[in-house]
Order: sequence, then C-alpha cells, then structure tokens
Amino acid sequence: MVSSSKLFQQLDALERELRETIVPHLSIAASGHNDLIFCVPEFNPFPSLAGHTDPTTESLISLSRKILRLREKLGEPTDNTIAARICWYCVEWGDIENSHRKAAASLARQFLEEIERSASEH
Repeated sequence: MVSSSKLFQQLDALERELRETIVPHLSIAASGHNDLIFCVPEFNPFPSLAGHTDPTTESLISLSRKILRLREKLGEPTDNTIAARICWYCVEWGDIENSHRKAAASLARQFLEEIERSASEH
C-alpha cells in the first residue's frame, strides 16, 4: 500500500504539471490565438467542430481527472481547484443555451485571473 505522504507528493507533482502547462496555454487563448481552447470531445456540443478539438486541453482534462481522483482518495476538497475548473470552463464555453456566454479569449482571461488569485492566496 502506498503511504499517504507518497500520494500527497504525487498530487503536488501532478498539480504543478497542470499549472505549468495550462498557464501558457491559456495565455495564448487569452490573446485571441486559440478560439477552440475549451473545445474537447467530452464537452463539445457543436457537431461542426468535432474534428477541431484542442488536443492540449484534452490532455489537460485527462490530467485533471487523475488529480481529482487522487484528491478524492486523499479526502482533499476538489472544488475550485484548477483540475475542477478546467472542466467547468469547457462546459461554460459549450453552453449553447446561454446566449450571454463569453468567447474563448474572455473565458481564458477569466481562468488565468482565477489561477493568479489562487496562487497569491497560498
């Protein structure tokens, strides 16, 4: 059985990897250079974009799922973590019923601000 300290170390490493990968990816989208950043198969309601999903975000979603499972295993909260929020942003981007939803660049800027606030609180 793996000790909880090893699991916490693994969690820290995965969360660091997620942060280090997502921030530059969001920065590109925030500057308007990736309108499909939140377009991944799992959350994509647009059939016309089925072949135009973002592979980097897909891998970040996969990494996020690992993080969320590990957090649950350790009894750690998952709300408002980067791992949980990336899924929320993908859902928000694809919410076709919300006529006031923001464009990808605006959502990316908002997500970056959340990450920066979270980092400054720790």
